[in-house]
Amino acid sequence: MKKITFWGLSLILLMLMSCKHEKVYNQIVKDETTGKDIYVGYVNVEGLKTEIFKDFYNNGLYNYEPNDSLVQALKPYLDDVTFRVIMGTWCTDTQEEIPRLLHVLYTAEYDPLNPEKFEMICVDRNKKAGNINVKKYNIEKIPTIILYKNGKEIGRIVERFTKRPEADLLDIVKQN
Repeated sequence: MKKITFWGLSLILLMLMSCKHEKVYNQIVKDETTGKDIYVGYVNVEGLKTEIFKDFYNNGLYNYEPNDSLVQALKPYLDDVTFRVIMGTWCTDTQEEIPRLLHVLYTAEYDPLNPEKFEMICVDRNKKAGNINVKKYNIEKIPTIILYKNGKEIGRIVERFTKRPEADLLDIVKQN
């Protein structure tokens, strides 16, 4: 009986611990300024295809033409790179830049659908992301795209790309 109780309690504890760490995606709240729906917290690419963001997503994805030679130069560097994007679906820079970033990554055959390699966190106008602590990322402007290699930050793009997405990314990854 003690053996069954021990294993039963162990199983319950394991289930509770795994639930605690499960990420919830695409949580919608009302923007306090406009009253429109925005995302707060973790968001995935599927969330960007919904009503809240789809016009911006489609516009950036289908109306931006990456420079093929830059994308091909970028491609081999991306294998060991992970991304964390802090953004706001209410923000015009996010609406313009993130779909372009995604287009470049798709073109480079990088998988932004893989949450182990590409993480997006949406904030409200006060740079709050629900129960996610984004202060530790020292975010000054939205969006902020942080690149990591082996768990170490290797660079970031703040607010807007200075050149083209593929050129800015290439500049960062070539230095590391």
